[in-house]
Amino acid sequence: MTEIGMTRIRMDAICAYQSIKSESGGSDSLLIYTADNTLFEIIENAEEVAGILDSNFEFQN
Repeated sequence: MTEIGMTRIRMDAICAYQSIKSESGGSDSLLIYTADNTLFEIIENAEEVAGILDSNFEFQN
């Protein structure tokens, strides 16, 4: 969910994503950059979405 509502982003369009951490250490939001230079800010379930993206792109901490 973004600020403007439900948004679907094709996985092959994602170029980068970044978690924005709160002062308490949790993830407040997630920024997703796409191939056409669009920036989306995920404001709900950001940690869950980041986990899905990490799994899809086989990223390990």
